[in-house]
Amino acid sequence: DHKVYHLYYGNQNGDLGTAITFFPWPKNYKEGMIGDGQVAVTSYMIPKGSLNFWQKRLDSFGIQYETSTRLGDKFLLFKDPHGIKIELIETDVNNVNTFEFNGVTKDVAIQGFYGAMMYSSNYAATKAFLIDELGLVFVKEDDAYARFDTGQTPGRYVDVYKHLTGRSKMGAGSVHHIAFGVKLKEIDTWKSNLIDKGFHVTGVKDRKFFKSIYFREPGGTIIELATTKPGFKPDEVYLEQPELFMPPHYEHLREEVKAKVMPLFVRPIDQLRKYPYEDKMGYELWQKHQQLLTKINYYAKEAKVRQLTDEELEERNHLRQAYVQSIRGAIQENLDNIKVEDEKGNYQALKKKEGPVQ
Repeated sequence: DHKVYHLYYGNQNGDLGTAITFFPWPKNYKEGMIGDGQVAVTSYMIPKGSLNFWQKRLDSFGIQYETSTRLGDKFLLFKDPHGIKIELIETDVNNVNTFEFNGVTKDVAIQGFYGAMMYSSNYAATKAFLIDELGLVFVKEDDAYARFDTGQTPGRYVDVYKHLTGRSKMGAGSVHHIAFGVKLKEIDTWKSNLIDKGFHVTGVKDRKFFKSIYFREPGGTIIELATTKPGFKPDEVYLEQPELFMPPHYEHLREEVKAKVMPLFVRPIDQLRKYPYEDKMGYELWQKHQQLLTKINYYAKEAKVRQLTDEELEERNHLRQAYVQSIRGAIQENLDNIKVEDEKGNYQALKKKEGPVQ
């Protein structure tokens, strides 16, 4: 969807086993529900001795966390603002992430994936698929979980919960798929072999940085097989507002997209904030609102220590009127963006009521 950002996060080079992607859907996008046939938890490696740093960092941002144990490993478990579960685990792996930003130095930085934990609607079939089709190695299990080894680090382990958890629904706050790396020259062979075995496989998607196919494993989770080449090409110089990358088949829409999507900035922060905009128009209204508020507050402070001139009084009145109009515009935009889910699961925009207001 060219109307939504596709945001990739990874280490300094976007190496295999470090890249995770998010789609910042609008607020009215349907909510997901975690259950069978989904990735339930994503686990990240951190250096030995850095756990205390991450506990203090989560505390400083007001993020609640707890410790959890699975198959002998101890994790620091927390959720992102939309409910996606994240784990951190200390390891001895020497995979230093040299990118340093906003108080996170290379000696404590996340090093890549430790693995993921999946919920399955058919544990036995998922186990057989991971071993027989993807070539993972069974490592160990207990009454609740089984662990499989990809043979690669980062991203070494896949844990599968052995019991049913209930129905799942794709949407905001859920993980869409889990990806495994394959060689570029083998992607078409993978597709053919999977189709021959009865899997419903998408066509090969060309993401420029890699090619991929998608299908569901027998337990319901969407699997992506993505080529390890050609790979990402990070910016040589850190940019606060990186240039928008457009896939070749969307390049003709660049100006249209830039005129609509909200601008993104990579800046140091000391607290998490919710921003009241979802597109460029909303951002510009918000910016205008902030500028008006700053100027109004300036005159309010000045009026306490001196008498404002006639010109300043006139400007203050104009600013106040413009501020009220800005508030009304923001409210109207929010109303225009509200959609209601009908009985068929479709979202419909609110309609203005006809007739007199009661």
